[in-house]
Parts: sequence; structure tokens; C-alpha cells
Amino acid sequence: MALILAFVIAVGSIVWGAVAAARGRTMNMQEWSVGGRRFGTLLFWFLLVGETFTTSALLGASQGVFSNGAPGFFVLGTVVLNATVGYWMVPKIWRAGKRRGLVTMADYFTARFEAPWFGGLIAVFGIVVLLLYGQLQLTGLGLILGSLFGTGVPTVAYIVAGGVLVAAFVLVGGMRSAAYTAIVKDILLVVVLIVIAVGAAKAAGVHGLPGIFDGVKDAHPAAATLPGILGGAATNTWWWTSFLLLTPLGAFALPHVFQVSYSAKDVTTIRRNQVIQPLYSLFYVLIIVIAFAALLALPHLGADQANQSLLLFVQEKYPDWVIGVLGGVGILVALVPTAVLMLAASSLLSSNVIGAVSPRWSSSLPLTRFGVVVFTGLSVLLAATSNDQLLTIMTSVYSAVGQLAPALFLSMMWRRVTARGLAAGAICGGLIVGVPALGSVVLQAVPAGMVVGLPALVINLVVTVVVTLATAPPSDTAIDVGIEEGTPTDPRGTKEASLAG
Repeated sequence: MALILAFVIAVGSIVWGAVAAARGRTMNMQEWSVGGRRFGTLLFWFLLVGETFTTSALLGASQGVFSNGAPGFFVLGTVVLNATVGYWMVPKIWRAGKRRGLVTMADYFTARFEAPWFGGLIAVFGIVVLLLYGQLQLTGLGLILGSLFGTGVPTVAYIVAGGVLVAAFVLVGGMRSAAYTAIVKDILLVVVLIVIAVGAAKAAGVHGLPGIFDGVKDAHPAAATLPGILGGAATNTWWWTSFLLLTPLGAFALPHVFQVSYSAKDVTTIRRNQVIQPLYSLFYVLIIVIAFAALLALPHLGADQANQSLLLFVQEKYPDWVIGVLGGVGILVALVPTAVLMLAASSLLSSNVIGAVSPRWSSSLPLTRFGVVVFTGLSVLLAATSNDQLLTIMTSVYSAVGQLAPALFLSMMWRRVTARGLAAGAICGGLIVGVPALGSVVLQAVPAGMVVGLPALVINLVVTVVVTLATAPPSDTAIDVGIEEGTPTDPRGTKEASLAG
């Protein structure tokens, strides 16, 4: 019964989203890739939230709390910090996209520096990051279905099936498919988390919410402080601080977030969403409560099963209908973000890699759709062959994508910055993050526990400034893409208001 309910919820939501997205619309590149730039408050809200509540949030956060206690609390800060940065950043991204008809993040960097080669470099780097992020989501999908419904079916079969569903509903309705499906996903997710959290104390064999925290305090006195239950430098204060600093910097350097930003209908919609986004982080409290209850109920669960702790807790302690709803929501939690990731990766390939070589392909919808199939297949392959913990994969993603943060922020703040400077900096930072030997050397010079992406980012910035000052500045036309002269800071300003209309 539980498995049938899960698939009815998941497949029904995906079919509804795809049909609602495609109905009565002619699909061209703008409509398919960025929803025609017409998403109002509701659709934009759920699409942004869909990129917040992913498998890394549902399972990675619960794994962090279950395994180690306080280090997993980082999730309470990520949404707040992202929204703070996003209130300033996303309107700038939107304005550039609206004025120039941009579709991808690499389109922005090509126009900002009048350098197709730089846009192509950003596109290649972005595709790699998106594939890693897709691996994270599909790995979570395999864990969700394998844990809730048994291991009689190989995990890889669940991952492959998820990949097929992703490709199918993105090919039909593009970005709008993901937005409509996200509505169902997030409403059901909140409902099922509340249900599980309300029953968590009883399932853990204690009395009420205070009983959960008292039980964890008695069993694991270090659970509420850093570096947590396990101790050691790997999750100390330096790890916590550096990871939380990287998160808001890297979040808006993710290529799919650029594309989601383009989809809003106006700046008012964007800023309204950034103001209310932090409220959504309150639902992470439910995940923490459930993870602590699971720690009490499953004291002998091995470290190799920590990723599945929340799922195994529900599978053992809750009725079939709860398992079924969680399973269905879990499928959507993995597939909706993966759909946007694959859409963004394929857009980068057609517009900025192949399109840079042969411009006639840059706006080819058939080629972009074909790219979805290819990249989904690659993400499935990565997920099927990986056994890393979700939090480890997520840290790697943000360390890598954080190296694009100087390019994004400086392009909107420093008129003098050049493509050559940003490229040199990003390559240096990327090598430090991607080559373990280089990363180890850099980490020897910083406090133990610091995430490698942060010192790599500092080196990235130094190299960027040095090379920038040694190269010719961009033209005024190029600068205007990211730093538009005369744009008022007040969101009610005339120029911004006219764009919103």
C-alpha cells in the first residue's frame, strides 16, 4: 500500500505539473528555459523553495544531526543568509536578464565582459557543478525509496526510474513544469514533516518534545555543542563558520539559481519572496526534532546508514500511510530540483558551449531538450556509482561553486574587473578545491576544520585582483550589463518600476 501511495502521489504530481505547464503555450527557448519571465509571487515562491528544500535538506540535514548533533544545525542559518544576499543580488540578475534577453548564467558573463570564451568557461564549470548537484539529488532518491520500501529492488533501479521521470516532465514543460510540481511537493512536505514531528516523542519512547531533548542530552552530552557527538576538528567552529560563509556566496553562483531568477515577472515579486524566505527555515526545526528522536529510537544504527536515519525511523515507527506520503514527497523532493538542474545544464551546453562555436545552435530548443536526456543520464551514472554521504557531497558542491562567487559579485560591484582576472582566479581556486594534493597544502596554512573552499576563495580573489590590474578594462557597454548607470536603489524607483511592468 505504501509503495503504491508514494508512486500515485509522485507520478500524479509530475503529470499534473507537465500538463499544466504545457497547456495552451507554444514552447520556445524563453518559455521553456525561464518560464517566459512571467512567474508571479506564488509560482516564484514555490520554485525558489523547491531549490531550498532538496534531498540535501531533508536527508543531509537529518544525517548531520543524527550522526553528530549540533554540526547539523547549520541548516537553520543557510536560508536566512541566502535570503539576505538574495534581496540585493537577485534583482540585479533579473534586470540584466530582462534587458538583454538572457537565458543562462553564462549568457550574463558573456555580455558583461563581451567575451564568449569566458561565458563558455563559466558554462563548462557550471555544468560540472550541476552534475555533482544532480548526483546529490538522485543519490537521495535512491536512499529514500530503498529505505522506505525495502532493498528487494536494487537502489540503482530507483535512481534510473527517477532519471526517466525527470527527463520526461522537463522535456514537456521546462521550467514551468518544475514550478507547478513544486507546489504539490512543498505543501505535502510541510504536512508530512508536521505529522512525523508530532508523533516523534511517542515513537522514540519518551514524553513530549522536552523528553526528546532530555533523552539526547542524557545519552549524548556533547550533542548540543560544537564539534558535536563525535568531536574532532572535522566539525568544529572553523568548519561551521567557513561552511556558512560559503553557502550564501555559492548559492547564487549556482547556474540554475540564475535561471530561476530570470523567471520572475518583476523585482517586487523577487524582493517579496526574499523577505519571507527565512520563515521557511523554521521547518528545519522539525527535521532536527525528528533526527534527535531517531537518535533515541535507533541507537545502534551504524554510521554507514546515517543518511537513511530519518527514513528508517519512519519506516519502523509509523503507519503505512505516513510512509507512503513521505515516499511520494521524497520522490518529488529529489526530482523537482534535479529537473531544474538538468534544464540549466542543457541550456548552458546549447547556448554557451555549442552555441559559442556555432551560433545557429545557441537558441535551439531540440538541442537543449536532447541535452536534458544526456545530462540526466550522466547524473544517474554518478549517483549509481557513488557511496559518499550526502553532507560530504553537498560540501564539495559549495566549495566548488564558491569559486564562481568573485565573478558574480565583482561583476556587479567593481567596474574595473576583467574576464581574464576572474578566469585566472576561478581556475586557481578550482584547482585547490578539485586537486586533493593542492587542497591539503592550503589547509595546512589555515585552522584545522576549515572547509577548503574558503581559503581557495581568498586565493581566488587575490589572483583576480592582480591579473585584473594587469589587463585592459571592459568597455562601458559591457560594464552596463552588471552595473547599470542610474538604477535607483529604491525598489519603487522609476527605472526599476518600468522594468517590472
